[in-house]
Amino acid sequence: MARGTLRVGVICTGNICRSPMAEVVLKHLVARDSTLDGHVIVTSAGTANWHVGDPMDSRARAALDRAGYRFAGSPAAFADRRYLDAQDIVVVMTREHLAEVKVRLRSDHTEVLLWRTLLDPGTELDVADPYYGDDQAFDECLAVLSSGGQRLIEEFRQRLDARSYEA
Repeated sequence: MARGTLRVGVICTGNICRSPMAEVVLKHLVARDSTLDGHVIVTSAGTANWHVGDPMDSRARAALDRAGYRFAGSPAAFADRRYLDAQDIVVVMTREHLAEVKVRLRSDHTEVLLWRTLLDPGTELDVADPYYGDDQAFDECLAVLSSGGQRLIEEFRQRLDARSYEA
């Protein structure tokens, strides 16, 4: 069976904490799944253009390292209309991001999801921003992202009709 490519964009505000951590988590999970590896492209961007080109926050990278995630994240990017329209799935961290993305998005084929809804269906909860917190805040944020990532992997399999393949 021929399978295409699924483009996934993960969005937060500045693209230096939550979304690059989520990008790394998803890249890690996709690479571990032979039915998805090579078929899912994960990137991240921010609704604000404050940090374009910057690496992820060092505390975010440290949290990923502590948890054993070794993939590199992309340099910070801006979630403009072109970026958003190029995605098949856009996953946002907060209801504010959701509203901003929906205003910018013009593509009819792009689905927008709120990350915490993956964990708590029927709710509209935000992923807390660890930026002003300590290492524990980053570790807690990463735990939420890791749990949601597991749910997204199932969504990716379904989208690519890959459930019949052995993972």
